[in-house]
This record gives sequence, structure tokens and C-alpha cells, in this order.
Amino acid sequence: MNSSAACPSAPILPPAPTGSHVGRARPSLGTLVRIEVAGLDDDEANAAIERGFAAIDAIHALMSFHESDSELSRLNREAAMRGIAVDARLLEVLRLAQSLSEASEGAFDVTVAPWLVEQGFLPAPAGAPAPDPEASWRDIRIEGGNVRFSRPLWIDLGGIAKGHAVDAALEAMALPRAAQACVDAGGDLRIAGPLARRVLLNAPGQRRDALPVVEVRDGAVASSSGSSSRRRVGDGWVGPHVDGRGRRVMPVERFATVVAPRCAVADGLTKLALAEGARGRGAAAFARFGATAHVFDRAGGWQSSGPPG
Repeated sequence: MNSSAACPSAPILPPAPTGSHVGRARPSLGTLVRIEVAGLDDDEANAAIERGFAAIDAIHALMSFHESDSELSRLNREAAMRGIAVDARLLEVLRLAQSLSEASEGAFDVTVAPWLVEQGFLPAPAGAPAPDPEASWRDIRIEGGNVRFSRPLWIDLGGIAKGHAVDAALEAMALPRAAQACVDAGGDLRIAGPLARRVLLNAPGQRRDALPVVEVRDGAVASSSGSSSRRRVGDGWVGPHVDGRGRRVMPVERFATVVAPRCAVADGLTKLALAEGARGRGAAAFARFGATAHVFDRAGGWQSSGPPG
């Protein structure tokens, strides 16, 4: 799976509590994933990091839009014809996607893939039937362990699957409470342990010394902006984020960071923050998921919403 988030937040490490500090990185999920552990001996830390990367690889294999043998690709090919039994992890992400779509009144919608394909942000899925232009998240039916589409559609789980992979990695690492850890997947990161971690909100177009910082303890941060992935279309710019309500392109220059208990939730809510800003109709959804949104655009500056981060 490839993420289209273009402006990741930049974490600032606190001192390691005790013991060694081990960090490793490898390419995955369309970005560079880094896992860091402090407070364990090197052997324990490296074993935990390996478990984390294994969990990430498993999520990628299940939910990649690009890989033709993923379960997600099978859904795009076959679920409009019959119910398809899928892995419990994919069901969990699809259920979360439906909850986020309902809470955002359709601004977040994983069925916008045809638009992303049309604009060149995604490849056309091989063997999938042409999507119905009227299809939306409401056409995804989950019945027990099966998924069926009410009409042909294409799902791209993109960032929410990346966030889920970050969450799954930290869970698989099975760390003791005293250990400090961070899983960072290029704009999506999850922090665990007794110490808070400061995260720089790296909004485009601002001076480095003017960027705000949030502190996160045992939580997740996700950031999105379309500025670096934008493409010129006619006289304007098109980015990789689409408001599911009418398939409208979200503001390209807007930057959104969401702090939430889970990375998948934080990533999904960045799409609502990009569409609505930090206030107004999105505020109730942020509160519902225990999240805080921080949104920057050049016209309005910084705005925040939700409970304290």
C-alpha cells in the first residue's frame, strides 16, 4: 500500500528511560518505516522490532491496492459478484472505515479510488469490473466474516491501512510498560511508554522555527497534506486527497495533524480535517474518537479542535 500523505510530522526524541536505545528502518507501506525501542537490552529490543516489522508486512500483504494478490485486490475484483471471506484484520479496518465515513458524513470514503486512478495517483486494478460512478462507502456490506459490494466499486484503504499497520506493529511488539517505543511510517506514528514525545507539526510553507510542537504519550499522530504530491491540471493544482461528498478535491495547501489513541483513527480523521478544517462540522467527529485536530492553511493560520491532546 502506498500512502499519499505528503508532509509527515517530525518526531523529537526524549531521553531514553533506561537501558539501550535501538532503532531500525526499512522501506515498507510506500514509505520508510522506522521502529525504535528504549529501555530493553539489545536482544530483546531487536526481537521486538522484528515482530513489529513482521506485523507491518502482513498488513501490507492483506491491504495493498497495488499488489494483485492482496485480499483487498480480490475484493475489488470479485465482491460485486459474491460475498468474499476475508481476514479478521481487513474486516477490522473496513469496519473502522465505515465508522469514520458515518462520523464524517461521507467526507472520508475509501471508495474514491476511481478518481485517484483517473488522476494518475493510483494504477487501475487489474481484472476489476468498471466501478459504478454512484458507488460509495454505503455499498460495502459486511456480513459475519464476508464482504460484498452492492454495486461495483474500488476500495483504496491507503493511509488508514498504513495507520492500522503502525498500530498492529506496536501491539505485536508486546513491550513491557516500562519500555519506550515509537513506530514511525512517514506521517503516521504511534508512541508507547512512560515518557511523552514531542512532535513537530511540519506544515509546508512555514519557517522551521515557527512550527508548533505537540506532546504525545501513549498515543498516535498522523499528518496529511497534498502539497508535495500535487499535480497541475489546467490552471489549478490537484492533490491526492478527495472529499467523498461529491468527489471534490481537498485544498492542496492545507496541512492537517490529528492526535488520537490509535494511528488508524488519526490517519482517517486527517481527511476530515483537510476537508473541513479543525472546527465546524468536523469537531463532533474529532470528539467522538477522542482526537484533537491541528490544521494550518495560509489564509487562516493554525486552528485546533477537540479535547486536549
